[in-house]
Amino acid sequence: MHGAILMKLILIEIVRQKKFVLLLALFLILLNAAFMLFMTSYQEPALVSSRSKWSELRNLVARAGHADASSLYRRGKADLETLNTRVPLKREFARLLGDIIETASDSGVAIGSITYKPISIKDEALLSYQLSVSVNGSYAAVKSCLADLLQNPEFMVVESVALTNGDLFIENVVMNLNLTVYLREGA
Repeated sequence: MHGAILMKLILIEIVRQKKFVLLLALFLILLNAAFMLFMTSYQEPALVSSRSKWSELRNLVARAGHADASSLYRRGKADLETLNTRVPLKREFARLLGDIIETASDSGVAIGSITYKPISIKDEALLSYQLSVSVNGSYAAVKSCLADLLQNPEFMVVESVALTNGDLFIENVVMNLNLTVYLREGA
């Protein structure tokens, strides 16, 4: 009996000395319970509803993509015609090269070297010119140059980009680009 009274006194003393910590723990337990109640009563049903709506919309989009063969053919033919208008003639290679040089110049980069190699594409009336372009300047200027080249309306593909900076104290980024430009053979 004497041990039980001693335990009560020790417990009362702990509560008196650690009142703030115990109140804080009780508050955190109640806050955790409130968050759990919020999650189970509001967030989980909202999540289930959003998932079902997303699934329905995805199914609608998937079904919309299944058109009849004639409309797919017409759309494909129109897309090919659009692509053909973006492929310049072989004689426009000099202009296209000038556009690349002008884009680099407008971006504030210095042009290093430009090399190209024409390759004929069999079974098509196309030529592909594989270009290697080297420019250097500040990182912002090099990035601007790349962004402007990607906006070029002609059919140009950026195959690879390599950035280097040889000096840690001077911002002089060298960008080596490998591009493929497609041109139509003919007059």
